Amino acid sequence: MSKQKHQKQLLIINESLESYFNKLKSFIKDIKKFKFSPYNRVFFASGILAILTLIYLLIPTFYNKDIIQSQIKDQIINKYDINIKFNDKIKYRLLPKPHFLAENLSLIKEKEKIAIAENFKIYFEINKFFNINKIEIKDLVFQKIDFNIEVSDLTFFLKFLDIEPNENKISIADGNIFFKNNYNDVLFINKIRNSSFYYDSKNLVNVLIFKNEVFNIPFKLEIRKDKFNKIVITKFNSKKIRLNIDNNFYFNNEIKKGFTEISFINKTTSFNYQFKKNSLNFNSEALKNNYEGVIEFKPFYVTAKFNYDSLSSKNLFKDNFFLIDLINSGILNNRNINSNIDFNVKNITNLDDLNNLSLKIIIDEGNIGFSNSRVMWKDNLQIILKESLLINEKNQINLTGNFILNFKQIDNFYKSFQVPKMNRRKIDQITIDFLYNLNTQKITFDNIKVDNQQNSKLEKYISDFNLSNDRIFNKIKFKNFVNNFFASYAG
Repeated sequence: MSKQKHQKQLLIINESLESYFNKLKSFIKDIKKFKFSPYNRVFFASGILAILTLIYLLIPTFYNKDIIQSQIKDQIINKYDINIKFNDKIKYRLLPKPHFLAENLSLIKEKEKIAIAENFKIYFEINKFFNINKIEIKDLVFQKIDFNIEVSDLTFFLKFLDIEPNENKISIADGNIFFKNNYNDVLFINKIRNSSFYYDSKNLVNVLIFKNEVFNIPFKLEIRKDKFNKIVITKFNSKKIRLNIDNNFYFNNEIKKGFTEISFINKTTSFNYQFKKNSLNFNSEALKNNYEGVIEFKPFYVTAKFNYDSLSSKNLFKDNFFLIDLINSGILNNRNINSNIDFNVKNITNLDDLNNLSLKIIIDEGNIGFSNSRVMWKDNLQIILKESLLINEKNQINLTGNFILNFKQIDNFYKSFQVPKMNRRKIDQITIDFLYNLNTQKITFDNIKVDNQQNSKLEKYISDFNLSNDRIFNKIKFKNFVNNFFASYAG
């Protein structure tokens, strides 16, 4: 190789090295400039801090899951007296905030499984990640959980009210409570929308809140237990059936007692009650509109008597839509609900002609009837509902039964309805079968007897009436019906 070419190659290598070191020098200068910029120092520090925080938050990923499950189970038993069983390995989740997730978790009561949760989230303190033995649980969330319980298992929920004060919360989102009898038959299903337990540090009370639905009726139930003052405050609200119940229960004495205020369809009443061994006695303190009754628990049976000086006809007859919703809900058709309730009303406001109502409501293993109810029309006529039964089929609610009309002063009755004198006959009693549809408010009559005798002309009139579409009574239509009835009988 010639000397000239060798020098040329050395020159190229030298220029390359010089260029490289110049660029390196420039890069170092740039780094120095970058380093000493306050903004860039904050940016680098924040980035490093974010990376270290993420690494710290990911530490539980490497925990021994068997050890963690054992610690969580022990802490839940000690803190809430809840016995759980992990059916699958727990998983660690970072978002929305660090927590452990268990799937298909079982809740155990006295060695029996009473519930299974599709998802169970355990939140915990994040400042003790470096020590696996110091993990401390905080909030618990049950999701898509199904309970299979009897009445005695309700202590699972009520015992939360006795938990020592803490800052944590237990939540239940989306689930069902299947209430069963001793034969393992499902009595009804309570759908859990959103329920929670927590300690109200401001008022120093434990709080249980249920936002549930039963028989297609949504409701909210809030229970507060004040251990210091020995009182449990309960608030029940259901907008659909327009029912509000406020209850104060005092448990300091040997005899448990309380006070309840009920608002039902814009009417408010209140009463005292007292628990005995297997029953509950209640009574109102009011001199007017008073009532009393007994609720037996084993078997469940309600006996009550309500006495009113006056009651609006709107509350008795004009709220079919509420009654339809209540019957369709299925609450009254439960075979385990039995009752015998009397409503006695001296005067029915808005209907001056009616008085001395005695309404008997009998519920017997899901069958609802009003037999032997009676009411007076002025002083002239006694109306007896001898036999009756409420039938709910194919979304149609029908009241079927038999009326007995006992005339005390029939001449005054004729005058009130302006029945022509030529159609007035001496009558002591009329019996008639009926079918009243609460949905359409239409009525059908059958098997009419006057003084225990059938009448072909009346039967023809009633048959024509039943075939007509105009079978919804108002004041004028009912008056016309009465006049036509007696005209047919006299003719």
